[in-house]
Amino acid sequence: MNQQTLKKMASCSLLISVLPIACTWVDLDEGAKNVVLIEASQAAACKLLGSAASMSADKVGLLNRKDAKVAVEVLTLAKNSAAEMGGNAISAVDTLTDGKQTFNVYLCPAP
Repeated sequence: MNQQTLKKMASCSLLISVLPIACTWVDLDEGAKNVVLIEASQAAACKLLGSAASMSADKVGLLNRKDAKVAVEVLTLAKNSAAEMGGNAISAVDTLTDGKQTFNVYLCPAP
């Protein structure tokens, strides 16, 4: 192989290893589309159903993923869990750390 070919192969390998960082792998379930994120102070009239611990990879190999992408995935996972539990609202218990966050799951009266 010549040097030009080796450079192209190295560029393609780097591009392929970086692409997953921009991807989102979590889909919102149909039943979770009506689950809303609320502040804990808004949950006074709601019934606490439990909690959902969500986690998404914050690194791919040695590369860090964008915080915004990880946060969206963690929130989507929490909404999916809430829907499975019969809830329609979630409230963050803690902050996103290392791709992990916990949410309380509530069943709130319809507005």
